[in-house]
Formats: sequence, structure tokens, C-alpha cells
Amino acid sequence: MVMEFYFDLILKEAWKFQALTLPNPAVGALVLDKYGKILSLQAHKQAGKPHAEVLALQEAYCELTSDKRIFELEESREIHQFLKENAKNIFEDCTLYVSLEPCLNEGKTPSCAKLLAELKIKEVCIATKDVNALASGGAEFLESLGISVIKAWELEELQTIHKKAEELLFPFVCLQNKGSFVLFKYASRLNGSIEGGQISSPKMQEFMHNIRAISQTLLISGKTIREDNPTLDTRFATFKDKKNPNVVILTKMQNFPKTAPLFDVPLRKIEIVSKIPKLKGFVFCEGGSEFLKTLKPYCDLLLLLISPRFSAEFQKIMQIEANCKILHTQMVGEDLALWLQL
Repeated sequence: MVMEFYFDLILKEAWKFQALTLPNPAVGALVLDKYGKILSLQAHKQAGKPHAEVLALQEAYCELTSDKRIFELEESREIHQFLKENAKNIFEDCTLYVSLEPCLNEGKTPSCAKLLAELKIKEVCIATKDVNALASGGAEFLESLGISVIKAWELEELQTIHKKAEELLFPFVCLQNKGSFVLFKYASRLNGSIEGGQISSPKMQEFMHNIRAISQTLLISGKTIREDNPTLDTRFATFKDKKNPNVVILTKMQNFPKTAPLFDVPLRKIEIVSKIPKLKGFVFCEGGSEFLKTLKPYCDLLLLLISPRFSAEFQKIMQIEANCKILHTQMVGEDLALWLQL
């Protein structure tokens, strides 16, 4: 089915920025011209920045008009205003695909649903409803103005797409429902080895440091600190406003030594605890299989990173029993990332 193809594209694009958009959901969008040609494919990249629909409209506008001035704008309100002033009648024959219902409310960014209405877009195809009561209602609003709206959750042939879109929202829903999202990262080579220095590729390091920069808390074991002597900073992150996360060290050792480089990183809070504290916000956990066993009851997702290499001599491997559901797989640089629900 053609619609499934387009929906699949935006879902895959959104997964590239999974967790990086928190506390916002990961969302993907694309714009088609009247012939079905893809004019743009975009995803929301960071909370407070333009939503996926706005970025897709921005790119599509340039594709249709060759007016590159719009790419000089980075803030959502500026792009909204530019499109309202310069894109009249341009999108009347276009279709927008989006993984999440366009927001109706105005928060840090203006309403996407109201922008689509003002641009008089022909049709909007939506993979799933917005679970946030403050932002929902965009689909009904657009329909009330005579815009064609396709809702995947109402069509039997699109139930698989709807389910995939809901899985994409899982971290966001965790935050909404219980006030926390706990993500555990585990990296290894193809044969399970974790020894012998750096495992992940530079691109994967960049991705992980971006996740660190978004997280409220980095939870790590005392054993990892003692063995790896890490810095746990965000030096490879690409965000302009990146920060170093606060660190919670879980250990039974009294008088834990504060000699690791992580203690010298400025503008961060470090706590040393003997039992798992109440977890709030986005908690990013890094460690080995023993630490995963301890945290498994608290983890929402496991992010398994696999480097396409073997190691001839190794002793340390993942030793844990767990049945996981694969939500998504993606390539990041040379490495494979698996998003697993425990």
C-alpha cells in the first residue's frame, strides 16, 4: 500500500532522533506534491526547536519555490510567520504525512494544526493520536475546516502503522504517565566482547553523547567508575546548548574514591548512593550485564549497540536472562542500534 510506504519513511526518520527530543515525543513528517513526489522528509530534533511538520514545510517550500531565504530561519515562530506571509496557495495541492497528530495548542512553539489550516494544505495523513490532552485535537480542528484528514487508527489496513507509531511514542508516554523514562545502554562487539578499549564508532559516540546531554541523570555503577576511570561528559555532542548530565553512582563501597575524571567536570551534581533512588525525568544508564541485572526492574528500554567487529581474546560477555521485544533497529555510523523493550 502506498500510504504504508510514506508512513514507514517518516517513522524511520523519527527514530533517528529517539530520546533526543525528550521531553517532547519523536515525530517524523514529509510533504508530497500533487503527483506524489516527495518534496521533503524531516523529523523533530530537539525540544523547543521546530516540530517535524514545520521542518517538512520549510524544506518543501524551498523545493517548490527555490526561495532559499527560508533556510536562514531556525526558530519555529520565524518559520511559521515566513510561511504565512510567503506560502499562500503553494500547498493547496500538497499532502502532509506525520507520525503524530499536529499540535493544536501553543507552547514553546506555535500550533502546527493552525499553520496547516492557514496554508490550506489539501490533506493530512496521521499515524496516531496525541496522548497529551493539552496538545491534542489537531485532527478534528483540521477536519472542521474542510481539510481531508486520514487517521491511521481508524483504518483496518493501517493498524500496523498505528501500532508502530505508538511504539515510537513509548519514551514520551513513560514520561507523561509516570514522570520518568529509564534507558539502559549496553555496547558490545559481534561476539559479545566488551573488553579492549573503545567499542563504538565515532558516529555512535556522538549519538550517545547527545543522549547524555539531553538526560537529567546519568546512573552508573561504582564498579564501572573504578574499572574504566571515565569522564562521562558530552564532549562529542553536537547540540549547541549541550550540558554535562548530573551523575548518580550506585555502590555499596563506603568512602568511595573521588579520583575519576568525572569528578572534575564542572557544572554538574554528583551523588553517591547505596540503593537505587527514586528515578525522575529522563534517566540514562550505562554499564555492564551485572548493572543491567540490578536495574532491569526499573528500565523501560534497553539500547543495545553492536559494533561490526570480533575480538579474539575476551572473557567478559553479557550474562543475563531477558525476553525482549525489538521496537526498532537502525544504523548509526558503522554500528547497529537495537531499541529493545524489556
